[in-house]
Amino acid sequence: MVKRAAAVAAVLAVLAALIWVVRSRGVSQTPQETRRTAVVTRGDLLVSVSGTGTLQPYAQVEVRSRATGTVVELVVQEGDHVTAGQQLAVIDDEDAQAGYETAQAQLAAARARLDQSRNTLTATRAQNATRIAQAEDALATVRARLTQVLAGSRPEEIAQAREALRQTELALDLARRNLERTQQLFDAGLIARSELDQAQNQFAVAQAQVRAAQARLAQLQAGSRPEDIAIARAQVREADSALATARAARLQENVQAADVAAAEAAVRNSAAQLAQARDRLAEARITAPISGIVARLAVQRGQSVIGGLTGGGTLVLTIADVRVIQADIPVDESDVAQVKPGMSVRITTDALPDRTFTGRVERIAPQSTVVQNVTQFAVIVTLEHPDPALRLGMSVDGEFIITERRNVLLVPVEAVRGKEEKAAFLVEGEKLVPVVVQTGATDGRQVEILRGLTEGQIVDLGPAAGAPGGATRPQQPVNPFQPQFPRRTPPGRG
Repeated sequence: MVKRAAAVAAVLAVLAALIWVVRSRGVSQTPQETRRTAVVTRGDLLVSVSGTGTLQPYAQVEVRSRATGTVVELVVQEGDHVTAGQQLAVIDDEDAQAGYETAQAQLAAARARLDQSRNTLTATRAQNATRIAQAEDALATVRARLTQVLAGSRPEEIAQAREALRQTELALDLARRNLERTQQLFDAGLIARSELDQAQNQFAVAQAQVRAAQARLAQLQAGSRPEDIAIARAQVREADSALATARAARLQENVQAADVAAAEAAVRNSAAQLAQARDRLAEARITAPISGIVARLAVQRGQSVIGGLTGGGTLVLTIADVRVIQADIPVDESDVAQVKPGMSVRITTDALPDRTFTGRVERIAPQSTVVQNVTQFAVIVTLEHPDPALRLGMSVDGEFIITERRNVLLVPVEAVRGKEEKAAFLVEGEKLVPVVVQTGATDGRQVEILRGLTEGQIVDLGPAAGAPGGATRPQQPVNPFQPQFPRRTPPGRG
């Protein structure tokens, strides 16, 4: 309640001051035709900051030659659309092609040598393994024989020999009786001579078998001879030496394994050289790093170019990514504080005078630039719906929409007086009636009236140009709410 009363009192005080000023100046005596007026109207108010800049692509890439030579083929022209990876130009690549083929041959030869080394090592390892296994088996056999010779005959072996002798003796006795019976029959003339010969042979064989059995039994009973032991030991030494020789042959495997390692290193080196040759060959074929349009073609067929790996090569062409078009618009430092990212921007260009494009503030440069002693900040605006008619580098005007008010009460800024408390003067016949007003947005020419005036009212703008005390010389108001009256000449003064 107290705040409301204070506000009412303040308004009343302002009105009282205005009335005093009007009366003390004798406004009613001011001729109507010597003052400027305006009608309170409804309309749209646009508050904006403007600037002029140029269109640019979202991204732009310079494509430079990485190979040195002559341009033998150009497959694009300025304005052509290209896709990432597409071939654009070819540099004379005869030397690169020859180097690539040589590297291929060297790699093939290195791989062949590696295969041969591996096969040789595999065969040597298999052969050595077989020889060692055979030598180990032979050594085991002669060691067992030596052990047997040193141990002598076993009782079971002697028993087996005695049994064998008994069996041969039985067979000899049987052969003897058969021979006697056959002899009798032959003497009697009952059988042929061949049957007698057969019986005699069987008897002789049985005799030989008995003698062999007797010798075997005698040998077992007598034990190993010194010469047999010496022979068995010599055989062991020979087999042991053969095994050592077979194992020593494995040293050759180490040499061959080193050959394989060297061949593998040669293959890796040749593969690296081939990769380098492939890169050099690829460098002779210039491809697009990004998709876009060819904004500039800097070389022509038959022109010599110099290669460079770090951007020092000859510029071949420039590709612009025009999927997104942006405008680079410098804004004065006095206005840039009002510009915010995401703010709507109206874009126009003299090249398309009947069209207006819209955009959004993408970013504001953190560092200013000075052009002709004017400090500015670059503002990047992204166009929302780019048109093919827009060309890179076109000059454009950007209007940054600070605020936009529709269907509001408007008066010229000259109609409003004061700073803290603002007022306007209504023209009612020959009189000026002061009114406290509340203002809103302004574009510097018109101001929005939030309260105090109604549509159709006429407000005072001050003396007309050329009128006595008018715009031809500066006014010195007594207070902020004093209207701009023309000065009157005191009576009696010429």
